[in-house]
Amino acid sequence: MESPDDRIAERRAQLRAHEQQLDRESAARAAAGPGPQPQERRGGGTVRSVLVFTGILLLAAGLLGVAVTLNRFAGKDIGDAKLLGRAAVTSCTRHGPVTNKGFGYWQRCAATITWDDGKVSRLSVDAVFTSADIGTEVRVGDLGDYRTSKQLARADVERRGWLAWIGYAAGALAFIPGLILVLLARELLRFRRR
Repeated sequence: MESPDDRIAERRAQLRAHEQQLDRESAARAAAGPGPQPQERRGGGTVRSVLVFTGILLLAAGLLGVAVTLNRFAGKDIGDAKLLGRAAVTSCTRHGPVTNKGFGYWQRCAATITWDDGKVSRLSVDAVFTSADIGTEVRVGDLGDYRTSKQLARADVERRGWLAWIGYAAGALAFIPGLILVLLARELLRFRRR
């Protein structure tokens, strides 16, 4: 059996022989002349990454805005109403062009609604009435509450379900650039850590 000192000496000899072999290969490559040079990284990588990231972010936000806008234009079905009544619009304020209701201008109107059961409600409603409705009575239906606001449907506006489905499709398409954004941000953050 070999002693530990003999094994260490043998391993050192193997390492020296390997180093000498690597030195010979390196010298042979240097004598053969310059080979393919490694490519240098072009400048502007950070700017390009930020521009691509911003473009994808705008695409996702734009698709979501289109989805919300189309769903707002689709209207609501008065057939789903729990209670019907007549609304007298008293005042309106204009909002837009880009809000949580999508693209374009819409109005928040104050209205007094007399329900068919005799109750009276004073509400401020988003994107149901316009300033053209001031001074007229509009037949409406109560669809219930959503978060902090009352959802109303107008009798003179038909539900356009096909428009709502196009809005749903645009919202689903917004998922793709959103997913790309998440993956791109993950890679950028991982690259920056190195």
